[in-house]
Amino acid sequence: MISTKKLHPIYTAESGSSYGGSRVSGIKTLIYVVYKSIRTVVFSNKLNLLLPFGPAAILVQELTDQSAWVFFLSLVGIAPLAERLGYATEQLAFYTEPTVGGLLNATFGNATELIISIFALKSGLIRIVQLSLLGSILSNLLLVLGCAFFCGGLVLQKEQLFNKVTAVVNSGLLLMAVMGLLLPSVLHYTHTEVYFGKSELDLSRFSSCIMLVTYAAYLLFQLKSQSDLYVSLNEIWL
Repeated sequence: MISTKKLHPIYTAESGSSYGGSRVSGIKTLIYVVYKSIRTVVFSNKLNLLLPFGPAAILVQELTDQSAWVFFLSLVGIAPLAERLGYATEQLAFYTEPTVGGLLNATFGNATELIISIFALKSGLIRIVQLSLLGSILSNLLLVLGCAFFCGGLVLQKEQLFNKVTAVVNSGLLLMAVMGLLLPSVLHYTHTEVYFGKSELDLSRFSSCIMLVTYAAYLLFQLKSQSDLYVSLNEIWL
């Protein structure tokens, strides 16, 4: 009978060596994946050459009083970040359903305005927040929608058809957003509020809560009953 006591240390050493090798191989693979991802995100677009303008804006703000240069450098530096955010959202859409991917793309497309609004509110720059919201609304309604209609006409070369239910829902949301911005402004400029300064603020906060709840309901509506309106990115590229 062959004793297994002599073979046991050899087996343990081999298994330990195998485990250590696989662990080192896994770490190397992880490092390679991280390096490849960083290289793809940072160096795959020539627009990323503008990234140093962001730190340059911080330096100019700390060392000088040139507010105009700070604004210009910040504007240039945030452009590649906004583009990379859209790129990351599109990559995430490859691994989700078409509906979820489309909603993620539409939601995170406004992340730039949200970040600017948060920092502006912390600094008390209410006018900047108002103009940022107005610019976002006008750019989406006029520039983005107009480009979508124009490019769709060039590609399809025929009359474009849209889902009636979705068009009605989007129009209703747009009307609600306009009313949410308009009513507090009417109170402010006509001075017809019951409690001066308080009624306007209460109405503005109430409108914002209503719009948040409505947007959540809209997401649920899109995910549940209108999930066939979006096309997978894989189908588009194929």
